[in-house]
Amino acid sequence: MIWRFLLLLIGLHPLHAHQYSVRLGDAVVIVKQQFHGKGPAFVHLHQNEKTALKAANAVVKGQGGSVLTLVHSGSRNVVFHLHHKRYEFDPNRIFTDVGIKKSLHQFGPYTPEAHREVKKLAEKIKVLLPKGKIIAVHNNNDYSLKNYFPGQDHAADAQALNIRTPGYYRNFYLVTQRKDYRRLRKFNSIWQAFNVTDDGSLSVYLAGDNYINVEAGYDQLAAQITMLKHA
Repeated sequence: MIWRFLLLLIGLHPLHAHQYSVRLGDAVVIVKQQFHGKGPAFVHLHQNEKTALKAANAVVKGQGGSVLTLVHSGSRNVVFHLHHKRYEFDPNRIFTDVGIKKSLHQFGPYTPEAHREVKKLAEKIKVLLPKGKIIAVHNNNDYSLKNYFPGQDHAADAQALNIRTPGYYRNFYLVTQRKDYRRLRKFNSIWQAFNVTDDGSLSVYLAGDNYINVEAGYDQLAAQITMLKHA
């Protein structure tokens, strides 16, 4: 108890962590959750997006909160073998059955058995998501706010757009709640459409909840930390 008091006294938050192993065929995905006292809940689903993880960790170490992240091969996607067949999927496309099927088809073969394996990971993550606001953290290369401009591939998935930083569109928020869209009107931001395309992403699964995705370029650590603090 004394060490907890001292940590709080100097402005730090006691750290505790949990990790869970989810076996998919011949592969194991570790779902890690670190807690630094009370604060925002960050979710980091793409292991190769290291800037996003650094930003989330910096924020929770400074002001409290939690970070859920995945550990597997180090790449963006998860790969596993089942009955001598190779399967691959995007771990941010597994939160609906439609998304699981699309993602497996995109990267290789699809079978109902492989679908059930992937769904085990999705269900574990869903169970671990805390109540209240969820803040996803991502980095991007080609994907940006421009994908939601009229006539572009994601235009139909945007209810409204705030364009505040012309010329650098990779740093932006995607939100599901009007109140967050209005609150973040000084930043590049997207209010997700009510009839958003089902791609199995966390933003689709949490479409009716308080969800914010904080996107930033890989070289935008300071900017992403600032964005997370405002989220």
